[in-house]
Amino acid sequence: MSVDNARPWQVLRQVTVYAHPLIQVHRADVQLPDDTIVDGYHVVELAHPAVGIVPVGADGRILLIEHYRFITDTVGWEVPAGRVDDGEDLPGTAARELHEETGYRADTLDYLGMYHSSNGFSNHTVHLYLASGLQQVDAVQDRNEVMRLAWFTPQEIWTMVGKNQIRNGLTLTALLWHIARMRET
Repeated sequence: MSVDNARPWQVLRQVTVYAHPLIQVHRADVQLPDDTIVDGYHVVELAHPAVGIVPVGADGRILLIEHYRFITDTVGWEVPAGRVDDGEDLPGTAARELHEETGYRADTLDYLGMYHSSNGFSNHTVHLYLASGLQQVDAVQDRNEVMRLAWFTPQEIWTMVGKNQIRNGLTLTALLWHIARMRET
């Protein structure tokens, strides 16, 4: 067999086994470069990307939200984040999520980059922003998601990461990306 170097895994057949406007699950039969056939590889396709925001105060501290996640039955510190709604652009989503989850607005939203959160089984794409020039304009709008807010120094966050006290993948990626950029300057 001739292998397509750009796509060494060849999808032979794909069937949608679950469909919802927000998420689809597909069952794919895939041929690997060594001609092995994987029968029934499951793929999760999300209809919308997400954004995560690292809110940084004038003193360099980072604002995190405490969030309860029923799926894992855990409480943890996270960056504000959420789904990009239909018709919404990425900076608009970042500004909206920052306001809803913290009550703050940012003078500047700098794009950090994007990543795929679980590209071994999902197309989920996350775009990350750094928010600066923060002003508190409201109370937290989304009381269903946010238990409380707290400011942390980069060193406190680094310690929390090292002690496995921050476990949300989007948050870890966003914080580590921000801290790595800080260390470059």
